[in-house]
Amino acid sequence: MKKLLFLLLLLPLLGSAQDFEYFGVRAAFTHSNKSHNLGFIGASLNSFDEGNGYFLAIPTASTFYAGAHIGSNFDSTSNKVLIIPEIGFETSIFIFGAGISINTQAIQPRIGLSIFNIHNAHIGYSIPLREKASFEGLTITFTLNLFNLGL
Repeated sequence: MKKLLFLLLLLPLLGSAQDFEYFGVRAAFTHSNKSHNLGFIGASLNSFDEGNGYFLAIPTASTFYAGAHIGSNFDSTSNKVLIIPEIGFETSIFIFGAGISINTQAIQPRIGLSIFNIHNAHIGYSIPLREKASFEGLTITFTLNLFNLGL
């Protein structure tokens, strides 16, 4: 228990390495293996580093986001509109991106391509947290993350 308390006290020191200074709006389209097409709208907190390092000039970016997936579930048994809240984190190095998100139905790790953390295309695998989840198996996501870079 003492070790856990000690690690929790050190956690803010690890998290202060990069400032999240750009607030933005995030929109996305997700296609699930179960043939569900869902839109996403939310808010994002972004960081962007142009890569002015000593030896390597590699641009990196990170994003925390929260929002909701909105879609429909029209099948033979019910006609429902789905609203699924989600939080997540994404990071990119040069043009390669990776992220993880969790919503009320699944956990989804993913990898893909990112252009300055503004345009993203990811492929991932959703691990369902309950039966008959809207997110299950392979998922493809296209994202537009609008924030002011101040360039």
